[in-house]
Amino acid sequence: MRRKSARLLAVLTAGTMLIAACSSDSDNTDSTTAATTGETTAATTGETTAATTGDTTAETVVETTEPAAAGWAVNTDDCIDPAAAEEIIEGTIKIGSVMPLTGDSSADEAFAPVKDGWLAYMDYANEQGLLGDITIEASVEDDQYSKDLTPGAVSKGIDNGVQVFSGIIGSPNNLAVRDTLNEECIPQLNNLTGSPEWGKVTEYPWTTGQLVPYGTESKVYAKQIAELYPDGATVALFYVNSEFGQVYADAFKELAGEYGLEIVDEQTIEATDTAPPASQITSIADKAPDVIMAVPLGIGCVTFLGALAEKKAQSSGWTPATFITNTCASSLILSAAGAAADGIYTSNNLIDITDPANATVPAVVTYVDYMASIGKSDIASTATAGWAMAENTVAVIKQAMESPEGLSRASIINAARNFTYTPALGRPGVELKSLGEDDPFLAESLQVLQYDADAKTFTSIGELITEFET
Repeated sequence: MRRKSARLLAVLTAGTMLIAACSSDSDNTDSTTAATTGETTAATTGETTAATTGDTTAETVVETTEPAAAGWAVNTDDCIDPAAAEEIIEGTIKIGSVMPLTGDSSADEAFAPVKDGWLAYMDYANEQGLLGDITIEASVEDDQYSKDLTPGAVSKGIDNGVQVFSGIIGSPNNLAVRDTLNEECIPQLNNLTGSPEWGKVTEYPWTTGQLVPYGTESKVYAKQIAELYPDGATVALFYVNSEFGQVYADAFKELAGEYGLEIVDEQTIEATDTAPPASQITSIADKAPDVIMAVPLGIGCVTFLGALAEKKAQSSGWTPATFITNTCASSLILSAAGAAADGIYTSNNLIDITDPANATVPAVVTYVDYMASIGKSDIASTATAGWAMAENTVAVIKQAMESPEGLSRASIINAARNFTYTPALGRPGVELKSLGEDDPFLAESLQVLQYDADAKTFTSIGELITEFET
């Protein structure tokens, strides 16, 4: 048996990779299909979930989709089967995803809430009739977070008739199937990563991303630091030595001079290094910067914060403002960091459903009540990512249904590329927008937050930063 500490390390690493990325084929599949009565049964690996009935006190979310003027349309001539891409979808639409559900024993703890939130919204959409006479049949295949297994999981979905993929987790995993899905002309919507790769509309028109691009997030922090230090500030960079970390570092350095920020130290750590970054923190402390911009990953989020707290305790008078990427800002990670996480700055564009101040927000009531109705209250706070991702997917499909072309794979990707939508759980002012090659990224606004370790809640700092919207 694993010791608890080893298990926590694995859970933290897996949980952060969910946002960061960002052996054999598995037959494990989670699926949900709503019956016409509103009663839903979700078949899962080795178990059957309790049926949900639609007798829920949750109120229907007000539709806030705004069809954009059609300025971009996909060319189906290069599809393997152009006719299939333009074929009208009637009766049932099959939506698939690929997530890590088995393998390491921590996978279910780290990723199951995302899967559960995603499936829950698909059930909710069916019960509320959000797509009219179209029924959603949703399924989740398991790739154990291995990019080598993702193609097999996607192929299984295609063989089972999946017409849209939504929310595949992990940048390497999405990259492993991007060519296939673009050749097959099957929408690959809302990849659950912030990789800049999802902005290549010309090369990969059938692929879109869900999260704010990592570089944009970094620029948001640079702007917020400038507002906190209007007379300028010294900054140390600490980031994982990978393409993921480099995107953040390059974007920050691009704006540093413009905002009067002087970079006085730059330290890196290998993605596989789980030891506390003592030497890197010592180097940073020797420069005594006003601010630290940190891009650790996985368990590195916790070890970085711990090493920094220890060094600050040894350095009288040095209390740098610490900005850390929102890939580290899950309740799981910050709770594990304890007091060391107190006061850190991060960001989000979704509302904090655990904050008592949000308890009466209609969309929060809808979400919390629905999760309670299906017995998922215990994971509601971490399932919001899956729920929000599924909500965006359904909104795209609804817009495609209402288009002159009718519902097809082609009209779905056209809707996704000509899209304006206010997400139900978005923070005030957040609007998802895309417009073909002119604006390929769905989300580009963030609210900077500061974490209170005692209350385990976040406080908004300044206004929602929208100036990096394309």
